[in-house]
Amino acid sequence: MIDFQQFKIKVIELTGLERDALHIYVGIGVFLITLMLTRKWVRYHRTRLKLALLVAIAFALMGEFLDLRHSYPNLSGDILAASIHDIINTCFWPLMLYVINHWTPLFNKDD
Repeated sequence: MIDFQQFKIKVIELTGLERDALHIYVGIGVFLITLMLTRKWVRYHRTRLKLALLVAIAFALMGEFLDLRHSYPNLSGDILAASIHDIINTCFWPLMLYVINHWTPLFNKDD
């Protein structure tokens, strides 16, 4: 069975993308897929937005937990700073999409 670190290396090799770019794509992807999948069961758009944001944050935290678990015996300030950087990269655009969708009329159907 492939572990999380090996899986990440395979994804980086297959896509040719940098780690930071992958975090951004995963965050946006999880956010949008959650919005699409919950459309049938969650009636209110704002509730779906909150749920999608929470799922994207959960994915970011879960990924960093798996990363930190891999490097646990040798945790340092640099590793923790890189982990926080990864969480911010993963959550930034889902948060921006949430904010834009929640507090502006940009995506309203009525306009």
